[in-house]
Amino acid sequence: MNWFQRVRLRVFAVLVAAVLAVIGVLSWATVPAWPVVGVAIITVAAVVNSMTTRLSDAVCYQCGETLQTTEAGCYGVVCDGCGAVNQAVPQQPTRRIASSDRDSSPRA
Repeated sequence: MNWFQRVRLRVFAVLVAAVLAVIGVLSWATVPAWPVVGVAIITVAAVVNSMTTRLSDAVCYQCGETLQTTEAGCYGVVCDGCGAVNQAVPQQPTRRIASSDRDSSPRA
């Protein structure tokens, strides 16, 4: 099972556990439990966000190694650790300042 599938399985397990916990609390308590549902939804959102933050970075979907320093080829990025071909994650373009832009002010 590769790293990406493990992350998906963990997120699914957290969602199922949260739903079962909410159902258990709702069936156990006789008072209106809307605040419990709200707290459970916020908790699940926070856990899913913390578990998937690495997906926005360029990481190997097979082993989880970072791909920041590896150049992308025509088929994607090849992981140095396991050799898997990964889809290239587009990076934010950086604006290079040309030497003509720096020296645009007239000299006296």
